[in-house]
Amino acid sequence: MKDMKITDIDSIASQVKLNCNISDARFWGYYTPCGLLLRLRDLYKIENGLSPWGRIEPEKIGEWIGERERLWQELEVRDFNPVIIGNNKYRPFDVKGINEALMDH
Repeated sequence: MKDMKITDIDSIASQVKLNCNISDARFWGYYTPCGLLLRLRDLYKIENGLSPWGRIEPEKIGEWIGERERLWQELEVRDFNPVIIGNNKYRPFDVKGINEALMDH
């Protein structure tokens, strides 16, 4: 599998991100409102390539949070998806197996 293409890596990253969104949709209620907003603020910065100290425009993050809530409503009843690497399927929490498959990349 040493000839894995960057598009394969992008596909794997998208699969993992979907499972992260499913997890967020299921478990967001475990945080206090303040804790959730701080985590959403950090996630917004990461997903938008902003520095940790970067300024966030209130209108943009407000829209983003609304979009995230709609996404969570769609995903909260979904099961986690397997992560497909090459011709192999891995359970979503098979960190060891997934890391071994990606070791050379």
